[in-house]
Amino acid sequence: MRKLMFAPFALAISLFGTQCWAQSVTCLPSPETEGPISCSNTFSPSTTTATYDFSRTGDGVLIVQFKTVLTTFSLTVTVSHTIDAIDFTEFPPGTVCVPYLQNGGRCDEYDFSGQSGGPNGVPVKDTDYKGLIMLRLSYFVSSTYTVRTPAFGHAPGDNATAVYTEDILTSYSDSTICGEFGCDPTMDGSTPGLSSVTALDKPFVENGDSFCSLSLQTAPFHVGQLIEVDYRLTNGTDCTTGIRDKTAGFSLAMTDSLNGNFVSRPALQDKEEANKFHWDNKNQLNEFDLSTVGLAPGNYTITVFSGKISPQTFSFTLAP
Repeated sequence: MRKLMFAPFALAISLFGTQCWAQSVTCLPSPETEGPISCSNTFSPSTTTATYDFSRTGDGVLIVQFKTVLTTFSLTVTVSHTIDAIDFTEFPPGTVCVPYLQNGGRCDEYDFSGQSGGPNGVPVKDTDYKGLIMLRLSYFVSSTYTVRTPAFGHAPGDNATAVYTEDILTSYSDSTICGEFGCDPTMDGSTPGLSSVTALDKPFVENGDSFCSLSLQTAPFHVGQLIEVDYRLTNGTDCTTGIRDKTAGFSLAMTDSLNGNFVSRPALQDKEEANKFHWDNKNQLNEFDLSTVGLAPGNYTITVFSGKISPQTFSFTLAP
């Protein structure tokens, strides 16, 4: 079932945090040429975030944010439907690229290039920018295709010979609000340098595990409250006996219309388990203690993504 999601460009500033200015470009094929679609944005110390909107051709929306920009440079993103090789010593065998619904079921690779001093002319860390680069990718997936374990593939090096060796995924949601760009699902990633990226789907690390439940204790919820998130997994079909899931990741998205955004990772920190689910052996539950201190009132969706099951979501309202 398709769920509503948020519009990524309208929220680029709130999604990634505080920065100076953001810009956007709509990427369309030239009527005189055929082949990959490219478009460029210019970054500077006062413009650290830019959106590459390929949604008109069904190829998603990519947002790029630098933490600090030191020089002025142009950065080009090119969409290709030919995906670089996947290193199956780094990704499990059976990992595949995710087909997009709106472009006829093809996969998308996003290649970076420019006129700077890095590979393919990309900007150079500590010369053109400082810190990690944050990426946000939003796209439509067919309702007949179920992502097993989401991954944000990164292929460092030259575009012509790059191989996917890194999973840069930090956040994932398939239940946020979608606007004019189209955006189902959305994933965040961070990397120290830019090369090819793509949405990947990894197989489960084990077969036979089943999702039982995802719930919160105890409604109603108010800002400042510590919310216990309970996630139960079982081996087989008997949900009276849970098992620990050490692979589970956790994302929180604010899903109010025109105000949606992933919540920053520090706000999600479970201090007891370093942002991981901990195991409650007595109740056979994987638990996460979610602090709501500093969060805005509104509607939120939790997404649990794991190497054992497909992503699972739970929505709730946080009152003042």
